[in-house]
Amino acid sequence: MSNKNQAEAERRSSANLRAAVENRLAQGRTETALPIRPAEELLHILQVHQIELEMQNENLRQTQLELEESRDRYVNLYDFAPVAYLTLNHQGLISEINLTGTRLLGLERQKLNKCRFAQLIVNSDHERWNKCFQAVLNNMGTCVCEVMLRRGDDSTFWAQLDFLYQKDENGVESVRTVLSDISVRKHAEKLLHESEEKFRAIFEGTLDGIVLVDDSGMIVDFNPVFVQQSGLPPERLMQTRLWELRPVDQFERAKARFFSVLETGVGGVAEVKYKKPDGSMINIEFRSTPIQIGNKRYMQSIVRDITEHKSRELELRNYQQLLRDMAANSSALREAESKRIARELHDELGQLLTALRMDISLLRIEFSERDPSLKAKIQDMLILVDKSIQGVRDVTVNLRPAALNMGIVPAIAWLCDEFPGRTNTSCTLRVINESVALDDARTVALFRIVQESLTNIARHAQATRVEITVEQIGEDIVLKIHDNGMGFDPAINSSNKSFGLMGMRERAIALGGEVIIDSAPSQGTVIFVRIPIFHVCPGRRIDD
Repeated sequence: MSNKNQAEAERRSSANLRAAVENRLAQGRTETALPIRPAEELLHILQVHQIELEMQNENLRQTQLELEESRDRYVNLYDFAPVAYLTLNHQGLISEINLTGTRLLGLERQKLNKCRFAQLIVNSDHERWNKCFQAVLNNMGTCVCEVMLRRGDDSTFWAQLDFLYQKDENGVESVRTVLSDISVRKHAEKLLHESEEKFRAIFEGTLDGIVLVDDSGMIVDFNPVFVQQSGLPPERLMQTRLWELRPVDQFERAKARFFSVLETGVGGVAEVKYKKPDGSMINIEFRSTPIQIGNKRYMQSIVRDITEHKSRELELRNYQQLLRDMAANSSALREAESKRIARELHDELGQLLTALRMDISLLRIEFSERDPSLKAKIQDMLILVDKSIQGVRDVTVNLRPAALNMGIVPAIAWLCDEFPGRTNTSCTLRVINESVALDDARTVALFRIVQESLTNIARHAQATRVEITVEQIGEDIVLKIHDNGMGFDPAINSSNKSFGLMGMRERAIALGGEVIIDSAPSQGTVIFVRIPIFHVCPGRRIDD
């Protein structure tokens, strides 16, 4: 209520009271006459009435002060409230507005009074505003709507309008309105909506399947790719627990794995074969990660169809095995050819050179005494023949040492005996099991691995001591070659594609074994070789 209306009400109340008193006094004179009293008594009565009137005036003045303080508090609360308050008449004109509202709208109170509120609303929201305002008047109730308002500087902002219908004692209708600036909330909602749209676009458009599972294992959300992968309709998936997609005999294991991931909080990768309802079989990879949404735990899985990948991987493995078989076969052929050439050199050329030396020796015996110059010439011929015989022996040894025909232990012992003479590095052999018997293919492979190792040590290690251990462990033959050289970083050496080490590994892999290299700079090197004694590789061709 305004100050003008309050003053008018007080004036009317005072006039009515005065009229009532005068009327009562007039009636009292006509009905009874006042008794005649002494002057002192009348004076006392007047003094009492005077005191009473003064007390009443003081009470009235105190009440008036309290009312004024209350009015001031109301005005302060009304004007400086954190939200805008305004009153609209039935025509939508502003009859009252607080200071918060004027600041929010960017206009003075005088300009806003009697202003049509609809003029402050952007054109696109007029229909929403009018519908809500008329609903309040017609239903005499409340309504809430959100519209965009225009400030005095033509800038706009989002506002929420809370309407409350009122009617005073004179039957005048008005609509109390709370106006709140919700621009920040609207901006946040817009960002959230955009984020949801981006997430949904990624969720729906990814090439992998995505499935969200609650902490009971029930599927709660998924993308179209997962529907296609599962071969089940969406309504069926929403009634399925994740492990129920697996065969019945794998339910318990899949269920235990699911709850283990949730409890430990550590995701994992699993590859499974999945049979679709139409009978087709696919290979899928689950990458599962536990996540927290609100106060509830979920598991999110990225599901990838790796059927084609598995097929290519198998094909690649087959090609790799084929290449290894071809390499092993080629190596076996080379070894066989080297063995044959070495045998022919030893048997044919060696015998011819030996016979030639014997003939030259006979010539020296028979004719050297007759012609001294012939004796010197024959001696030079013998030296050349001896060098040829030694050259044939060296070639034969390089092609295939004769020690290989005696077994792996004598062959390695021969390498150990030869190594110090070429490098000034001691080399010792330790045999754990004396009865180590291998076929020719394994004997040659192990011999070549040891030979390559010793060659690398001589070239790069700068070692002073090498120790080779031969041991049969179960069904495997195990070699350990240990040097005290400068060592190296196997990772760097691997990236540099050392063909010597690669050849060692491939020889072992071709026979179902492995080569492990343990080394570090300034720490020496240990090479472990393990080859099964009775392993047969498919497709291998072993030539004697």
